Amino acid sequence: MVVAAGLVALAVLAGRAGGAGPWRAQILDAETGKPLEGVVVLARWDEKTATWPHPDRRFHDVDEVVSDADGRIVIPARDLSRNNPLRAIVGPDIVMFKAGYGRWRFRADSPRPLLEEPSVLQRRAKQGWQHFATDGAVVELPRLETREERLRAMPESLPGGADMPADRIPRWRAAYNQERINLGLSPLLREGER
Repeated sequence: MVVAAGLVALAVLAGRAGGAGPWRAQILDAETGKPLEGVVVLARWDEKTATWPHPDRRFHDVDEVVSDADGRIVIPARDLSRNNPLRAIVGPDIVMFKAGYGRWRFRADSPRPLLEEPSVLQRRAKQGWQHFATDGAVVELPRLETREERLRAMPESLPGGADMPADRIPRWRAAYNQERINLGLSPLLREGER
């Protein structure tokens, strides 16, 4: 049983090895369809280890990019191969932040994407990720109209957890703290804090 579980974990991790990226996207305002400049995007990679009885996953690296005047971003390609077959680099996990906007989503062709069947949404998400990793995806951020909406959209802590060093994401930290100040809150992350 232990050997079988180990072989399954090895097969899963081996399938994720190799190079990947670059990841490309254009970020638009969901309502107007116009490009959004100044969106801070984090791409986080973790190292996943196939250990018994519990696999381990911890922070490996992060890229921080900001959208240009055309709303475009490029997250650089990276080598995800490892010499140890029981370890793999997994990711990227993508988060985006712009004051006054909600969570990102892939641009929908449907006029009412939230009313679609789950299988259609799942297929659209898979296609979006394929475009993100090849020729580029179009993503959108919904505008938040009220202070209450903006407060609900504010993450309570660093994206990706406490193990990601805050000094690796200075533009995210600056934008996040400025939005907190704009909403009448104190900055959560001060210079030099983790």
